[in-house]
Amino acid sequence: MRKKNGFVFMETIVVVSVLSITLLILFASYSYILRKSRERNTFDTTETIYKTYYVKNIIDSLKPSGQNKTGFRYYIDTHLGNECRKMGSFDSYVCDLSPKNYTGDLLQAKLAFEIDKIYLLNPNKILNSNKKDDWLWEFDATTIDYINELGAGVNHDLIVVKYKKTYNKTDGSYEVIHSSMEV
Repeated sequence: MRKKNGFVFMETIVVVSVLSITLLILFASYSYILRKSRERNTFDTTETIYKTYYVKNIIDSLKPSGQNKTGFRYYIDTHLGNECRKMGSFDSYVCDLSPKNYTGDLLQAKLAFEIDKIYLLNPNKILNSNKKDDWLWEFDATTIDYINELGAGVNHDLIVVKYKKTYNKTDGSYEVIHSSMEV
């Protein structure tokens, strides 16, 4: 007498294998689509370009008349050591507005536009630097991605504004968006 249980067991193994391979392929496709959709929403949306334009105008309005420096350079000079600091040897600066107890001149802009940081940098100088590993320590991952996205072809100073759009304060979900404007 022959038992037929062996065939059912082998058939089950084949079906489970095919299903697991199919699920792996679907998961890989889904994660790729998710990553690409996040990339598109992260850099230079129309909303953030307008916000960056207004942030630049607000900073320019803080500069007293008769100054030769641009508004942001004047702002950096007057706030260096407080909220602004020089980053490495790249002639780049960051003004950190992220602390909850921030009370500086840009408080209204920070609250209205959800600004996290404002950078003054030249992507070409940073990306073509022989100290590339040094600048990686200066920026967070999303800003590094944005600078790489701008590329080394941009050879002028930019104001890069990092927005942190909070969705839900209870679970802490947020989105980071960057936008830039020529100084």
